[in-house]
Amino acid sequence: MKPLFKVPLKFGLIGASINIAMYFVLYLTDSNPLMEMRVFDFFIIPIFIFFGIKEFRDIFNQRVMEFWQGMTVGFFIYGTIALLYSIFLWIALEFSDGEILQEYITESLNVIKENKDILTEEMGIDSYQSSFDEVSQTTAIDLALDSLFKKAGIGFLLTSVLSTVLKKQPKNN
Repeated sequence: MKPLFKVPLKFGLIGASINIAMYFVLYLTDSNPLMEMRVFDFFIIPIFIFFGIKEFRDIFNQRVMEFWQGMTVGFFIYGTIALLYSIFLWIALEFSDGEILQEYITESLNVIKENKDILTEEMGIDSYQSSFDEVSQTTAIDLALDSLFKKAGIGFLLTSVLSTVLKKQPKNN
């Protein structure tokens, strides 16, 4: 397998495994993983993208890297993390007792209710009610897709920055 795909696959699998492990740790400590996991995205994804791109550049590409190579490596890293964790999340929520999902919905609805005045002022009563109804009907696939898109968005932005920062051109003698 070529390093352009081998390195991101390794870092993506490890990153997804850590995300899944954190889900279980939070679940076993009576925290709601759906509420707490978002914080870890801002730590896990950047670390794995940075070290994955850096390993590709320094070990497999003779310390030279084009922007597109960094973007490709980063894409496969965050794509693997996002896709595998989202599939896991969907399966975990779909086949669990549903308590975690219901607790998430209840907490989200409480936040919406607590901020009703602000939200209706900014969005209008119809948009507020629409948001309330939408959160009330949240399903496992909704949360899995939300996780996928948010991880991919974070990953894309970070990959763009890190590919630029870590880019190194060959020296012309």
